[in-house]
Amino acid sequence: MPQHFTIIATRGSTTRYLALTARGILNPPAATGMRFWSLNPYVGCEFGCAYCYARETHRWTVDRAANQRAALPEAREAARLPSAEAFERRILVKEEAVALLRRDLSPERLDGLPIVIGSATDPYQPAERRFRLTRSMLEVFGEHRGLHLAIITKSALIARDAALLAELATRHRVSVHVSLAALDAGLLRQLEPRTPTPKVRLDALRALASAGVPVGLLIAPILPGLTDDTLTLQTLLAAAREAGARWAGGGPLRLGPATRHTLFPWLLKHRPILARRYREHYGDRRGVTKAYADALNQRLAALMDQLGYDPREGMRREEELRTPRGTGQLGLEL
Repeated sequence: MPQHFTIIATRGSTTRYLALTARGILNPPAATGMRFWSLNPYVGCEFGCAYCYARETHRWTVDRAANQRAALPEAREAARLPSAEAFERRILVKEEAVALLRRDLSPERLDGLPIVIGSATDPYQPAERRFRLTRSMLEVFGEHRGLHLAIITKSALIARDAALLAELATRHRVSVHVSLAALDAGLLRQLEPRTPTPKVRLDALRALASAGVPVGLLIAPILPGLTDDTLTLQTLLAAAREAGARWAGGGPLRLGPATRHTLFPWLLKHRPILARRYREHYGDRRGVTKAYADALNQRLAALMDQLGYDPREGMRREEELRTPRGTGQLGLEL
């Protein structure tokens, strides 16, 4: 099916929302290599995280649309932008997502596997305030029973849907993973320039927990030399626990090509010595060394035990988000 972009809305002077024609909305494990079905109503994300791994998916979609014989000017314009700018400022909106979900959703087809909403881009990013696709898809899930749904988000907007998510939790196995890397608002403003503050995200976690929604903390990625020390992790885990997090999980940064392209310029500007240490530690690998991973896992386990997290619950919830070994931020990279 040809990909045609048309401008359907703007936000400020820089952000354009482009309608994306999609053939489907549920991505099967066989197509993605993941151990779950994935669902992403938007392609691209305004949050602009320096460590984001999903930019290449946006680039591929934009280039495919721009290279068509009858490509519209909007597609060609998006393709001319640098990848990072296009990903953050040209948000592709799957306008037909709800109809596609209603058409394709079948419990038998899912074979008991989870549906992860937000595996690539945030389902509650600013576009959701205008288009309400995530909300509308949750309402479709309310027409069924016995599904396994997991949502990943950095956005406090998810608290808007607390009552609906609580209702879905009576019909399905539901888990919400609020993503937060640290409580240092200044550091996060540099790394994630347009995400909600840590306090606002914790308030959203608290609102979900108070409504009866199963919710936990996702620390992904944990950034070596920036957010991996004991005090940073302890204060974050304690704050999330106090807000009502039932579980917590996280994993160290993985340096795929898209992440290297945006994170290293940030490191060279703000942490040049750490940039050199990253090059030495990662080399040509995507992942950290086994020694580092083992030490980090031990630190997390000790802290979660100290703060009263249920390790079995954490393992069950973290397993929902896992993909085959060797891919992803906590298994989420495409």
